[in-house]
Amino acid sequence: MLALLIVAILVGGSLQRVAGMGFGLVAGPFIVLLVGPVEGVLFVNLVGAMMAALVLGRTIRGVDWRRYRWLAAASVTVSVPAALLLRDASASALEISVGGIVVICMTLALVASRLRGAERPFAPEARVPLLVTGAAAGFGSVAAGIGGPPIAVYSVLDRWDPRAFAATAQPIFLTNALAAMTAKLLVADATFPALAVWEWVVVFVALLASVGLGELLVGRISASATRNVLVALAYVGGFATLGRGLMGLVG
Repeated sequence: MLALLIVAILVGGSLQRVAGMGFGLVAGPFIVLLVGPVEGVLFVNLVGAMMAALVLGRTIRGVDWRRYRWLAAASVTVSVPAALLLRDASASALEISVGGIVVICMTLALVASRLRGAERPFAPEARVPLLVTGAAAGFGSVAAGIGGPPIAVYSVLDRWDPRAFAATAQPIFLTNALAAMTAKLLVADATFPALAVWEWVVVFVALLASVGLGELLVGRISASATRNVLVALAYVGGFATLGRGLMGLVG
């Protein structure tokens, strides 16, 4: 299981360094399949926070702090209500939530990308879209460890510069993950996977390696190729997790 976790971390982490997001989408569903829906999502929150902090160290100069403040405020606000709502959910229901959120949000992101040439639906300084996006990202982080797709949809509709988006997404993911972890530890009695100390060390080394791999890929892999790989892996992981949850529900 540890070897498969490392592969998921390496793939998801390198994509996050290249594209600004991808760890939760790509690694999250596979980690949930390997570890379980409750401990798995908490593990994704923890490792996702560490990943965002590592990438932020490389991109902090490009962060749009105005957008971050509004997105983060809404995200943190919904964390505790979301944790209370999901506290008594069954393992199958959580797996269905994880898989469904990945598939639905990725589909929304793809649809939004086709609107790139359409007229911008709101002003760049509008706060309501930021608050709605932040709330959706916060709920996704609590339920599935995945808060990126709503922000990606917003970035497409707002014509957000890709480099500024990739930089600003990191403190948002970090805040989302920390808020989700805190909420679930306080009100949902969630626990981390029972890994040995050396296994946690291996996980951290894998995170560092994934960032290093991403650094090598930046500028060498096209944006379209990165996007296609991310989409394909996210759909595979999302449908696999969704399928296992549905099987557990009917079985």
